[in-house]
Amino acid sequence: MSDTNNKIRAVVLAALMVLSVFAGTIAFAGTASATLNPGNSSISPTTVDAGTTNTHTFVVEFDADTSDTTPAVVNISMPSGTDLSSPSVTGASVDAGSASFTDSDVSVNDGQDYINLTVADNSGSIGDTVRVSFDADVGAPSATGNFPVTADVDSNNDGTLETDGGTVDTLTLESSSRTINNGGTVYLGESDVDLTQISGVSAGSSATFTGVSGDADGSTASVGDPLAADITEANNFETGGYNTSGNSDGTANFFVVEPQVTDLTIYSGAGTGGADVTDGSIVTDTDTITVEADWNFDEAENVSITIEDEDGLEVQSQLTSNTGLLEIGESGGNVELSDVTDLDTGEYTVTVEGEDDLDGASRSATFTIRDESQSISLGQSSATQGDNVVATVTGTPGTYGLLRIEQGDTDDLEAGDANASQVFANTGDVQGRFGTDDLAGDQDEDYVGAVVDMDDEGEAQVRIQTDSLDTTTLDVEFVEMDSADTNPGTLQTAFNASADDSAELTVEEQSINISSAPSVVRIGEEFTIEGTAAESDEVKAYARIDQNYVPLVDEDGDWAEDDVDSNGEFSLDIDSSSNISLPDSYRIAVVADPVDDDGTNYLSAGNQDNEIDSDTYSEFDTKTTTTVRTVEGDLTAQVSSQSIAANVGDEVTLSGTALGQGDSVRVYLIGPRGNFLDASGASQAAEEIDIDEEEFEEDYAAFSNRGQYTFIVVGQGRDGDYASDYGFGGDALQSDLTPQQAVAIVNDEYTGAGVDDQIVEMTVSAENPQLSIDDFTTNGEVAQGEVTVSGTSNREDGTTVFIEVLGQNENVIASDEAEVNGSTGEWSTTIDMSDVETGTYTLRADDDEASASLEFELVESVSTPTEEPTPTEEPSTDEPTPTEEPTTDESTPTEEPTTDESTPTETSTSTPGFGVIVALIALIAAALVAVRRD
Repeated sequence: MSDTNNKIRAVVLAALMVLSVFAGTIAFAGTASATLNPGNSSISPTTVDAGTTNTHTFVVEFDADTSDTTPAVVNISMPSGTDLSSPSVTGASVDAGSASFTDSDVSVNDGQDYINLTVADNSGSIGDTVRVSFDADVGAPSATGNFPVTADVDSNNDGTLETDGGTVDTLTLESSSRTINNGGTVYLGESDVDLTQISGVSAGSSATFTGVSGDADGSTASVGDPLAADITEANNFETGGYNTSGNSDGTANFFVVEPQVTDLTIYSGAGTGGADVTDGSIVTDTDTITVEADWNFDEAENVSITIEDEDGLEVQSQLTSNTGLLEIGESGGNVELSDVTDLDTGEYTVTVEGEDDLDGASRSATFTIRDESQSISLGQSSATQGDNVVATVTGTPGTYGLLRIEQGDTDDLEAGDANASQVFANTGDVQGRFGTDDLAGDQDEDYVGAVVDMDDEGEAQVRIQTDSLDTTTLDVEFVEMDSADTNPGTLQTAFNASADDSAELTVEEQSINISSAPSVVRIGEEFTIEGTAAESDEVKAYARIDQNYVPLVDEDGDWAEDDVDSNGEFSLDIDSSSNISLPDSYRIAVVADPVDDDGTNYLSAGNQDNEIDSDTYSEFDTKTTTTVRTVEGDLTAQVSSQSIAANVGDEVTLSGTALGQGDSVRVYLIGPRGNFLDASGASQAAEEIDIDEEEFEEDYAAFSNRGQYTFIVVGQGRDGDYASDYGFGGDALQSDLTPQQAVAIVNDEYTGAGVDDQIVEMTVSAENPQLSIDDFTTNGEVAQGEVTVSGTSNREDGTTVFIEVLGQNENVIASDEAEVNGSTGEWSTTIDMSDVETGTYTLRADDDEASASLEFELVESVSTPTEEPTPTEEPSTDEPTPTEEPTTDESTPTEEPTTDESTPTETSTSTPGFGVIVALIALIAAALVAVRRD
């Protein structure tokens, strides 16, 4: 608390002391007396902070008889332990009404633990009422709590207190800070904590603490005033242990704990003996509820209680005669809230939280006020026969209720006790299950029923088992019983009474549905049929072949059966290699709990493999069908490269698709020396590769020798089996074979009459590592700029080719890297030689196993040869005549004169082109003359 508040409290305490003095009887010498009026005396304020000095105003009223000259003395006694060694008492102010008392007639002095008030004789009238007001400092209490301030009277001023004047007022001593000792606990968010009693911490100077455990481990926190420390995140405090700077052994001097409200319980009625209605309900005539709380910080502060309605408005002040501030002072304590009947029906939220600094620690729960009317509700209005349906009834707390169903709505059950137990489960609220045929006397109707205890909450539940009910719509009725017993007379009355409420329940027949099934399946694949079969236990799959239904199996050879999950779902795995392995369309039947009219269970071990004829199939109650068409499967395979470098660890990838080939394919790799190899190159071994989502893939690094390698991939075919186990648990792989013999043996094993295994064969050539560079020059020249270089390689896919441009003395001018594309055997990259000087260079490519180089001339630009124009063809004649060209001086160019556009341009006859034209004309003319002569 602030110093101002402390001073105010001290003043109030001092005033209370003075009032108590005046409350004492003031006795004067002779007939002098003083009678305190405690009810009109007071102290303000009534609190004082521990550890501080506060100023308080005292008002003391007394009736004075001052006919004697001896003054009366009133001693105001302070609470035990209050330090008044040096109080500051302000002079009294007297209000005597019509009496002649003045301020000078009253003197106030202080002692060690009391305030002395002396009333002088002023010859006033008998019975005068005097009010004396004064201020006094009160402080430094040694304890906290509520303490009375009292006054005693020395009527003749002889030092003897003859009269007990009574209590002036109650002074509350409050601690301004909580003192923590070594090993103590503070709470995150707490303020004004006194840490000065911890070793190594002194008042008047800041303190820094080091975290040694918990979340605080390794962190530091500091406070400016250890006498009033704030344990907050702003001061870097975290949960865990802290030690002081003077503690070198690493142990914690105090601990910071997260404040928590650990439990909140709401009880119906006064005290904690009533029903626990936490998150439950009470009826409208409940007058009192009790709130109980547990929390881990009760040594630091109390918790407060708020209650909000559905609109978020606080209503706790309506539930108590207190001022509206509800607190619990000790963990595990409780508060009773009355007048609950004044609240409306609805849901209310109770929140308990720290009442001051730690209000962030909270916990909430609800309770609902509901009408007292009797009602019944069902968890679901319709159910498949075999479902369980929960019925909830509400009524008057402390009574019993009867739930009943007409016997005619049961599945041919009599209304006796044993049959009632087939309809109602023996759940916690059920007190007994009865039928009307077991009761003495006549009943209006035959029922089966269950009696339930509605307890203090006026609510109960029971589970209805519909497997014993007819598939119809029926009424579930509720009757509130007059007393909480199950004697025959009470039961007969309840069975004959009109229903207080009822609810309709529709019971439907069991059904089975397929939610997912393929329409086309490749023979050899396992496929799945999924669906729902509510209230069934197991399902089984059959295929209709000819006129019978044949049971199906999964890929492990187990029967295609499945237990129905609690949510009614099932999943059947079916192998298309068994019974439906011929390409065709098949009717697949799924049957729930297959039992025929004779009671034969086709799920039992002795009947699981039985084929079922159409008549027996029709006797199954719950079944459904779907159509599946089976087709031939397919196998493909390829390798990532047709050639590979030998004996350098290079790999090729074998991959492919396997549709309807089971879970894996077999791979035989035959080397150039006739030996069988696995993927790693181990001799006399073969590989089985798993199929994942109809695809397979494996890397092979078995190419240690040059020559041709042969891959043979084998799939199971539509029958789901291999024709041979050669090298896979059957006959061992043969050795000392030629490659041709080994290939022929494998092919023979998987071919022949009645064999449908699928085979794919391919080869890979293993060679010495090879690397080449494509000519990227033009007549040996390359222009400055970006230059694309490429080449070929027989290395594996992704092999790095290092490219370098070498100058004089093989110094590297430029470099780059390229990767080999294994499927094409090519590599390519672009080198920037924009800033490289012109000259002669060598391009070198190297993959650590092979290399190649090409010399080129780097120039500023490369000249491109100019193409010669194509000469124009002259028209041909029947009799071509050689053209005579006139002699011209070709060294002298013909000069064209510049003329006006209107003036004809003259051309010199010496122009070579003109001479040719003249010669042609002359030849044509000669030819015409010759023709005429003929």
